[in-house]
Amino acid sequence: MKVGVIGLGTISRYFLNAIAADDAVTLAAVCDLDPARLAGFTGSGVATFTDARDLLDAGVVTAVVITLPNDLHAEVAHAALSRGIAVCCEKPLTVDPADARALARTAAEHAAVLFTAFHRRYNRNLLDLAAALPPRAEIARVTARYHENIGEHTGGEGWYLDPARCGGGCLIDNGPNALDAVRLLVGDLTLLDATIGDVRGGAEHCAELDLRAGEVPVRVELDWALPTGEVKDVRVDLRDGTSRTADLLAGHPGFKASLAHEYRGILAAFRGAVEAGPGAPDPGPALVEVVAEAYRVARAKETRPRMRAKADAEARMVALMFHSRDDRGMVLAPWESRCVPAGQVHELVTTADRPGRPGDRVDRVGFLGFAEFTAATVLQRGDEVWTATGRRIGTVAGFDECHFPNHYNVLVAADTVLTAADLDLRVGDAVRFGPGSG
Repeated sequence: MKVGVIGLGTISRYFLNAIAADDAVTLAAVCDLDPARLAGFTGSGVATFTDARDLLDAGVVTAVVITLPNDLHAEVAHAALSRGIAVCCEKPLTVDPADARALARTAAEHAAVLFTAFHRRYNRNLLDLAAALPPRAEIARVTARYHENIGEHTGGEGWYLDPARCGGGCLIDNGPNALDAVRLLVGDLTLLDATIGDVRGGAEHCAELDLRAGEVPVRVELDWALPTGEVKDVRVDLRDGTSRTADLLAGHPGFKASLAHEYRGILAAFRGAVEAGPGAPDPGPALVEVVAEAYRVARAKETRPRMRAKADAEARMVALMFHSRDDRGMVLAPWESRCVPAGQVHELVTTADRPGRPGDRVDRVGFLGFAEFTAATVLQRGDEVWTATGRRIGTVAGFDECHFPNHYNVLVAADTVLTAADLDLRVGDAVRFGPGSG
């Protein structure tokens, strides 16, 4: 098999080493925009190109490996497939699901092999775990973790942190490998929920996905923001209470040391697919769809984990109250939040009830008193409430409007009913409101 490598960035060296180690594969050509990267191939008998189409039209390759930035995968893979040239493309196959579906059609129309490179599925520790698993009916849950410091993995290539080129952040970069590793163990995945957070310049640095493989719950946790190092593992919890784990890095000392055998596995599988000829569907498009759906779900959520959404607010007690009741009859208003201008006064009321829906009755209450907000703010359900001395009072459960427009009753869910006397509040004391952790 005569192979061309298109893109000589960080990942290409793992493919080049795998090609050099495989007697059934010949490196026939390389392509990169940077002439300096091509200089090392001068005099080696390997053809060099700065334009991918020139390489594809030169007639020197029967297959190509694409290790370009994600936004270029679709264009170059289409050009190769339409010429009948087999394609091995780094994950993700494409950024856009429509492009992935189009590549699958092009491969079928031109009887060319399309193959997405998910390197973790060739990890020997993961393969050992897969071989040792009981039937899927005995699996209770699967959890995959893919945590790293992205700054240690880019090799100086800035496109990883450019959402326009990468397609996002850790979800589209690490997600396909983690999802495919789970898919290898338990089969096709259906997304249930997704969350992204720690977004920097549009690229999320953490993500959590909840999925199902048949009846098996699956959790995928992604993180680009470890201080240093990496954690890559998959845990399978069984219904008998035991667990089995594959640490994908175990036995491979050194940074990225596991990749050598994984990329040899990719190349061998790609060569086998080319020898077998078109027919087996590539899983790349399906996982592009899962990632795109995860972004759709996560980006619609108002909150972003590990991102502070607003400043703390402070209110000073202007009148104290010391009584409690268990028959107050307040009603939870429908509002999730209220804007509070500076200088407004509202009543702070603790409750041991747990109102959750508009119209819920609130009877067990303790009165703290009236507080003036010193700066404009937004109060939200879930905000944590503290005294100035650092005692946590509870969280904002919502608002009661029985005295509106004079003031709101700000309902604070607490473990027990509390009054100003219980908290040793004094006129002029500050009460702080901060964004909740959830």
